[in-house]
Parts: sequence; structure tokens; C-alpha cells
Amino acid sequence: MKKKVLNLIKTAFLTLVLVSCSNDFLELEPTDAISEKEVFDSYVTANSALMGAYDQLSGFNFGGLYNPIMADIMGEDVMINSVDNWNWFIPVYQMTLLPNYVYIDSPWWAGFKLIYDANSIINNSIYIPDATPEQITNLVGQAQVLRAYAMLKLAQMYSPAYAKNPEAPSILLNTGTDDLYSGFERATLSEVYAQIESDLIAAASQLEENNDKGFFDGRAANALLARLYLDMGEWEKSRDHAKLASESLTLMSLNDMFAGFSTRNSETIYSIAFTQEDNNTYLSLPSFYWPVGGYSSMRANNNFVSEFSAADARKSFFLKYDEIDPDRYIIVKFGHNNSVGNAERICIRASEMLLIEAECEAELGNYSEAQNALYEIQRRSNPGVSKSTATDQALIDEVLLERRKELFGEGFRWQDIKRRQLPFIRTGDHWVTYSFTAQDPDYFRLTFPIPQSEIDANPALSNSDQNIGY
Repeated sequence: MKKKVLNLIKTAFLTLVLVSCSNDFLELEPTDAISEKEVFDSYVTANSALMGAYDQLSGFNFGGLYNPIMADIMGEDVMINSVDNWNWFIPVYQMTLLPNYVYIDSPWWAGFKLIYDANSIINNSIYIPDATPEQITNLVGQAQVLRAYAMLKLAQMYSPAYAKNPEAPSILLNTGTDDLYSGFERATLSEVYAQIESDLIAAASQLEENNDKGFFDGRAANALLARLYLDMGEWEKSRDHAKLASESLTLMSLNDMFAGFSTRNSETIYSIAFTQEDNNTYLSLPSFYWPVGGYSSMRANNNFVSEFSAADARKSFFLKYDEIDPDRYIIVKFGHNNSVGNAERICIRASEMLLIEAECEAELGNYSEAQNALYEIQRRSNPGVSKSTATDQALIDEVLLERRKELFGEGFRWQDIKRRQLPFIRTGDHWVTYSFTAQDPDYFRLTFPIPQSEIDANPALSNSDQNIGY
């Protein structure tokens, strides 16, 4: 349902945006700023705080742009063009980041701002005097998924891979209402992942399915559990939660696929919803991808394009136009609704869950089940494709390739390389190339540094707590 932004609510836990999101959530006339104490004096204002947290998730420096863009250009399939790039994301693509860069600093603080606000909702909702038990459960459950979503994304960005060392230093683990300046040491990956797991298990068991996929529900919590356990190599758990997340959903049609990934469809599990009032305009996926309007500076690597067979309908996402770029493939996967930025970002969908299922079944040696799940994805884009007969590592490799082909541009490739400790190889028409393995010193480039601003402000941290390589 279409959201209508109202006005800013200023609270002690920073700025929350008051948003009306349908009769199911809130009907309220614009109001003046209220204090932190008053936020949890009623269900209406507490729910407004939850809407404000969702609005933060859509910010360009976190889920609305930075996260998906950076996760793909720190891979081998997608790049920022070498010319007419407006100087956006260049050091990210070049993998020459430093702790004081905005691409390091902004996602960190945006993520922890969201975590802090989710903490406030989780820890204070029980005291709302006019809220029913069901309303409290809904507030807390959605805030738990928001917190888990932000924690998982930050852990993937600023920590080494779980598969490499679960006890490696990760992010700050703050579930209270103290701000980060109170001083928090880096928790271990296992501690952070345990907190994420706890939040998502609680939310999955308590939240009912929501017809409005602009909000987290039990299905979305199961989808994030599938991602979490995939990182951890917990194949059975990841498979089982992926099945729960995609149960009864129908994969999008080819027509839906070529509609620009700008609106939710039959397989959407969670989508960041934008409207004319609060979209990121030029700082949005369509702005950077679509060849007309906006920045229009994303390109596909020629070797990646060659992985698609001529019969694969997804190959139509890549075009060469001499008047736009005679040398590299432009990408037309992400469109917009006649206004740059006025498009939703589909963050979780059933196709990803099927690919998680296929990967896990292959890892478990259940080859027939893995082949069947993989085939569901492949035959949509190529009805004449034969079902895979591969087994062992060959089948796993086929599934991982299909993840690249199906999910490119949606923010997965960086983490897929890292979580599996794969070689990082850029060839073809990339204008910055690399070739190194997980055993090489250069592998540190796949983990962001801790922001220098955090180290300087946090009395519990020093430069000795910085990630390797920085």
C-alpha cells in the first residue's frame, strides 16, 4: 500500500520519521515533534517509531542504494563504468578503500542508527499502556527482524567470513538503549550471529504473514534465517528455512521479470517501498542502472554476459548501444516508474530461496532435490533447458553460477565469494582486474575496515582493533 510521509518525530534516540502506511498500521494527522518519553505513551506513537525505522532502512547510504551497489561491484560480474561515472563508488570498485572513506563510514552509522532505534522499540514496547498483547508482539517482532537485518548486513561487510573463523572480531553488539559512544568492544562473529539467530527465531514464531510486503513478517524472518545459516554452513537449517520462506509462493513470470524489478510481484518476500515523497531519486538503483536518466553508469562484464546462453531470456538484460557506450554492456534489469528513483527495491524473493535450497541440498548430497530446485529457476528463463545431471562439486558450481545469473545487481555477489572463500578473479573488459585466492594477502580487500570515526569516538576501541590490511 502506498505510504504517505507525514512529519519528523524528534526523539532522544535520534530522528524518527512519522509515516502513515495504511489502516492496518496508522491513521494520524500531522503532529508536532514529541519527546522520547512520549513515544511509548501510546501504541500510535510507538508504531510511528517503527515506521520511522523502516524509513531509515530505505536510506541511500544503507539498504536503498549503497548496500546492493557495493555488493555487486565488489565482485566480478558488474562494474561502474570507467568514464561518465560521476565519481561515485570508484574506490569501492577499485577495492582501494580506507577507514575514513564515506563508503565505509556511512553504512556503519546508518546500520547502527537503525539497530539503536530497533532496540528502543524492543525494550520499551512492553510498557505501552494502551497496546494489546497482539500489538506489542507485532511491534517487537518487526523490530527484531529490522535489528537482525541490519546486524547481518553489517557483519557481512565489516567482518571476515564466518566459514573462515567464527571467533573473529565482528561488529559491536548493542541490544540495549545505550548509544555507541558508551563504549562497546567488537563481539565475535559467533556472538553476533547468535543474537541474529535469536531475534529471527523469535520473530518467525510470533509474526503472522503480512499481505503488505513492505513490512517484515514471519516469512521474511525465515528467509533471513536461511541467509544466516547459509553463511554458517548449516545446510539443513538453511534449506528448511528457505522452504518455509518460499512455501506457496509462485515465481514471477518473464513479464514480471522484465517489468524492471521496480514493483513487488508474486514471489516478493520483502520489498523496500518508496513513494514520490520519500524515494532516493537520483541516489537509487534505477538511477545508476537505467541507461537513460540518472547516473546510468553501471556496466556488465563481457565474460559474465557470455555465461548466458542465447536461449536464456535474461540475456536480454544486457545491451550494447553505440550512442550510450560502444565498449561495454549496459544493464536494463532495474527500471523505474517514469520518475528516476520512484521504484521499489525487492530485497528478498522466492527465487533466492530456491537457490539456497538447491545449494544446501547439493552440499548435503541430496543431488536429485538440488537438481529439481535448480531446474525451477533455470526453466523459467529458458523453457527448453535440460535438468542438470551433475553431482558433487560440479553441481554446487552450477548452483553458484545460477545464483550469479539470477541475482546479479541485487546485492549478493560480494558475500557469496567471501562466505565460500572463493578465488576472486576479474578478467575480460573490467578496467580494474584482480586475481587472488583466500590464501593470498589481498583477500583482506573483501572485508571493509572499521570506520576511523568509530575508533576515534569509541573509548573501548583503538587502532589495534582495526581489520587486517588497514
